[in-house]
Amino acid sequence: MTTLIRRYFVCVNGHDGEEVACDDDEPYSSQWDSIRTTGLVNNGRDSHGYASYTCKTCGELMSETGKR
Repeated sequence: MTTLIRRYFVCVNGHDGEEVACDDDEPYSSQWDSIRTTGLVNNGRDSHGYASYTCKTCGELMSETGKR
């Protein structure tokens, strides 16, 4: 089954970004995963092991927010 997860982010200057993660763990098929970002720059991992990002526009740390 293919799973799609969206995470939304915003910086202190109001710029927003989005992470879209897809994976396929269907039995008897090849497994794959994909992560696309918009408006984000990778900044390693946070204390919970999730990807952390900075703003692509201004370089400030992005905070995860609820749905748009």
